[in-house]
Amino acid sequence: MRIALDSSVLIAAHISRAGVCAELLEDLLLHHELVTSEFILEELGRKLLDIPVLGTAVGGECALLVSVDRDLLDMQRINEIPIIRPGEYWRRTTEGR
Repeated sequence: MRIALDSSVLIAAHISRAGVCAELLEDLLLHHELVTSEFILEELGRKLLDIPVLGTAVGGECALLVSVDRDLLDMQRINEIPIIRPGEYWRRTTEGR
């Protein structure tokens, strides 16, 4: 099967090599054909600049990653860590105080 992956799946596979995206990518490369495009590769290149931020959140076992970076927010989550705007942080963390 020919399968395309969004750049955020490729990034997640790179950051957390034991996660579902890494396993998916490995299976795809072993049993299928990865289809990519110039657009996906350019997007991946831009997002690679975000890897240290994502790696910090994953390595630090964070509950949230708060950002205003559009590329990060578009990912919505890395592993099980939600990527949210500052306003959402306030809503989530001040309820019930």
